[in-house]
Amino acid sequence: MNAPRTHPVAVALVLISLISTLGFIALDAGMAQTPWDTTDSAGHAMGFNDPLSLEHYRIALAHFRVQTLVSPQYAYSLLLLAAQGVALVGIERSGGWESLRFRWFLGLQGLVFPAGLLSLALALPLGVILQMLRGTFDREGFIDMPFVAVTAQPIWVLVSAILCFWGWRRSRRCRRPIAPLAGEPMPEP
Repeated sequence: MNAPRTHPVAVALVLISLISTLGFIALDAGMAQTPWDTTDSAGHAMGFNDPLSLEHYRIALAHFRVQTLVSPQYAYSLLLLAAQGVALVGIERSGGWESLRFRWFLGLQGLVFPAGLLSLALALPLGVILQMLRGTFDREGFIDMPFVAVTAQPIWVLVSAILCFWGWRRSRRCRRPIAPLAGEPMPEP
């Protein structure tokens, strides 16, 4: 009996989403733990409306502590990580990512993470990430918006939608009728 083969692209998509989610959660939690009077090596402050440089993000990541995630404010972020962990297990277990149950799990992620779906529809993640890369994002952005919901959740919702659709297409393509319908000729072997 041949065991179903795990598809490396499906695993890669979930891993990309998982790694970016971990990064965004660490950045968000680290920024919350970073003192307001912190400055980078050039003396630029990390104040409320001060633009953040790449060094500021490194400083915030250095302030991240895993134990801060046990706080209730990070429960939804931990649920996001758990959903991606379940997806990895589902992909690895007997090619389960093409099963109907698993496609339902993936398809419902937009309802579990509606802020991610809304952010994706408004293209907010791309805008935030571009601002971060350009050095125009500020600390106010971490405080005034649900940072993980705007950055990490849309990536996961998009990945789960892609996998759901892909699994649906593969399952439809692999289905063959066992017997022809009434009046149709027998298929050639």
